[in-house]
Amino acid sequence: MEALNKIWKFVNSKIFGYILIAVIAIFLVGTCGRVSNLKEEARIKDQNISALSDSIKTVILKNGDLQVSRDAFMADAKELRLFNAELSDAVKLQTGKVVTLNRIIFQLKQDTAELRAFIRNLPDPKPPEQENDSSWNVSWALNYVYDSTNYDLFTGRTRIGLRGPLDLSKITVIHNGTELLTRNSQIGLIWGQKWEGKGKDKKLRVYAQTAHPAFQTQLLEGTYVDYPKKRHWFTGFGVGPTLNIGYDFLNNQPAVVVGVGIHYNIYQW
Repeated sequence: MEALNKIWKFVNSKIFGYILIAVIAIFLVGTCGRVSNLKEEARIKDQNISALSDSIKTVILKNGDLQVSRDAFMADAKELRLFNAELSDAVKLQTGKVVTLNRIIFQLKQDTAELRAFIRNLPDPKPPEQENDSSWNVSWALNYVYDSTNYDLFTGRTRIGLRGPLDLSKITVIHNGTELLTRNSQIGLIWGQKWEGKGKDKKLRVYAQTAHPAFQTQLLEGTYVDYPKKRHWFTGFGVGPTLNIGYDFLNNQPAVVVGVGIHYNIYQW
């Protein structure tokens, strides 16, 4: 009877009230945390599904640059293998801690009209250099300058020959071959990952941007590896062995309690 009175007295004490309020507060915060985690997991799943089906989008920016983009993955190397094995292997090959990884394959293609529009600073033609009695070398240079950053500079040589009888009654010009001697090309490229959209339409996108007019993207993909994972605070209930210092109300003294119990995780790592 005395033990029941002590228990009843403790239940009606301020200390028990404070403990009860703290437990309820932790439970409510934990519930909110779990709901937040579920929403985040659903958002990441939706992002990865979108990245699987998305195609490359091309836009012209206000400054005239060409920008290509598509939805990116949010996954580490292990998770990424379910969606994109090649990108997963690329992540595994890196040393150190990978934060993001992007991959792009592009071509440089221009037609005759585009090339003529950007040709600049053609050097004065040099006279052919005679190689032997019937062959000459013609040197040439082509400089395509698109802006201060992007350009393609080429030099080359064309061999021509003259064939015909000794009396020169009929002369035939023969092309003996052309070779590219030097190439100096520079491409300014901005690329990375960015968030676009708002609310449910917000998506992580990998993008590449350049002013080079010949830039044509064949493949563009990326993944955000080191994204914030699940919350560590208030992660929920669990069952397991316990070792606590408590209070023995029957003997009215502190006690060490060992056993199996239900516990609530305030912080997990």
